[in-house]
Amino acid sequence: MELGKTIAALRRERGLTQEQLGKALCVSGQAVSKWEKGGAPDAEMLPAIADRLGVTIDTLFGRANEPTEDMAAALLRHIGSFPKERRMVELFRLLCATFQHPYYVDGEFLGDLMDAMFRLPVKTCYSTDIVNHTDATLWLRSCSVTDEGIQLGVPAEDCPLFLLLPEPAGGYEANFAGNGEYRSLFSALALPGALEILRALYAHKNSYRSAKVIAKAAGVPLRDAEAALGALIACHILKKTEVELEDEPVEVYMLDKQDSFVPFMLLARWLCDGEDAYFCNWVDRKEPILREDTAHENK
Repeated sequence: MELGKTIAALRRERGLTQEQLGKALCVSGQAVSKWEKGGAPDAEMLPAIADRLGVTIDTLFGRANEPTEDMAAALLRHIGSFPKERRMVELFRLLCATFQHPYYVDGEFLGDLMDAMFRLPVKTCYSTDIVNHTDATLWLRSCSVTDEGIQLGVPAEDCPLFLLLPEPAGGYEANFAGNGEYRSLFSALALPGALEILRALYAHKNSYRSAKVIAKAAGVPLRDAEAALGALIACHILKKTEVELEDEPVEVYMLDKQDSFVPFMLLARWLCDGEDAYFCNWVDRKEPILREDTAHENK
């Protein structure tokens, strides 16, 4: 492939316009257009062009046998070649492509089929619950459970989800909290108004609010809100302080953790779906997921 055509193909693959690539290289978009139409860039520009497109100079010239390099560096360079707003989506795509390949049926490798599935602009849901014959929304999932670990994913554009859990040397359960802590958490979430409060708080910029303001935003009675707030504080989901007003101090509340509620709700959704609908489901684990000698600890 000619140099100009290679630059054009790599630029489009990364979602860059000629102007964006030119700006990154401190040249005009017209210069990039000239290269892609057959004009050669100056030789001293080649390293910068290769770096910005996340490839080696050999790749720009169509050389198939590139030298081996550190994969972490290659991944960082590749992800960095995309516009900032696309980098997380590209990383998700690479994870899906990487972990789809343990799939076999009757000894036949289905890598090409799986690769095609993961590239489709698919939606996540079936519209009908086949078992109960009712309208439902079911995720189309990817699942791999092996002795090395667990991979869960929803490989679709409208709800991309990926969870990779390599098994630690001590097993998963060595990192569990005690059962009492889980019971306290689930009991708190089961209180009237608790989930409504959390959804309302996560839907606004994080700041301290009074119980009355929170109850109004969540649409729950103040008495229910106050009981739920106390339980959520005990579970370290919320934190509380006092502010001095003219008449008297007022207790106010704010989220204590902003990075856990959304993953928790999505995985709970995974668990609650009434029927499993899979793109890919590969279970090849010889040992139980939890180890027998610690499975009943921390009651």
